[in-house]
Amino acid sequence: MATQDSTARGQAETRAARAQMQAEMAAQAWADLATAERSRDDNTARLKALRLAREAEAEAVAAAKPAPKTRAKKKA
Repeated sequence: MATQDSTARGQAETRAARAQMQAEMAAQAWADLATAERSRDDNTARLKALRLAREAEAEAVAAAKPAPKTRAKKKA
């Protein structure tokens, strides 16, 4: 009887330890996922800012250039 009780207790402790370990691993996985998402969002924002700055600079350069002169058509 005592052996069965200690075996059952040992199995219960093993299950509890396994459940605790799985919960910790799941929490770590979620934290890693959140970190990766935050990193991706930061990188996306940085790249968008660079793209907008590059486009604004290109627009400013294009606006500063005078319009090309058109040649008059020759009369035949």
